[in-house]
Amino acid sequence: MKKKILKIGAAVLAVLLIVGVAWFANSLVGNPLSKALAQNTAKKHMEETYGNTDYELGEVVYSFKDGYYHAHVSSPSSIDTNFELLLNGFGKLQYDNYDYTVKSGWSTASRIRGDYRAAVETLLNSSSFPYNAHMGYGDLMFVSSENKGAPGIPDYAIPSEELTLDAYYNANEMGAGKLTIYLEDGTVSAERLAEILLDIRKSFDEAGIGFYAIDFILEYPQSATEPTEIERMEVMDFLYSDIYEDGLAEFQEEIAEAEEELAEAEQDIRELEEPDSYVLGRDTNV
Repeated sequence: MKKKILKIGAAVLAVLLIVGVAWFANSLVGNPLSKALAQNTAKKHMEETYGNTDYELGEVVYSFKDGYYHAHVSSPSSIDTNFELLLNGFGKLQYDNYDYTVKSGWSTASRIRGDYRAAVETLLNSSSFPYNAHMGYGDLMFVSSENKGAPGIPDYAIPSEELTLDAYYNANEMGAGKLTIYLEDGTVSAERLAEILLDIRKSFDEAGIGFYAIDFILEYPQSATEPTEIERMEVMDFLYSDIYEDGLAEFQEEIAEAEEELAEAEQDIRELEEPDSYVLGRDTNV
């Protein structure tokens, strides 16, 4: 009797293990049945919605990140026509992001941004750039029309809806470029920051790569052993038009002083908000 119970227990445990492994595998890679259902639904949706186009349906792939099956759609005649269909495990279409991705202009914006990032990366890694940026990249700033002018959105951001599908754009001349550059240098001062900014502007001008603003961070090398009063200086959203030789260093000094005053004010506020440790620790029996 005991052996029979042990055999039944072992069989149940084996079934549970198989189910567990199957469930785990399904959560990572999906399953053939769900994939087939998703593929059939995707094909039917393409025929009904885009039957008069040359759009091509790619392989349906399961994503463990969101638990959906993704079907990529592209067009051999349109470089910017790239979108996805999202389907659940029962083969039901959850979302067709054509309007959000293609019709809104975001796929076109993504292509142009890629061109700009590649141009900036090429320059920063070239021998013609006078500094070794330990981090640097460029981005073109796009925004949906409804968010134009919203808080936190730069004025120079271009509404994606204004872009034309598959049209050629010179990413370097669109006037919406934003640079982010981190440099390490043996001198961290307003004068040195101004000097490097001028060199950056000159290098980008000579390469024909325009930018509207820059986030620039100047730091001492991490290997530096001598203590310094100023370990880092930075300017955020500093405009290209404000990078000029006369008066730039003085302007940076004003920024540094303002940042120092702000830091001191924030510290004063924190101290005022902290409870009095003496009162909290006093002997109430006295």
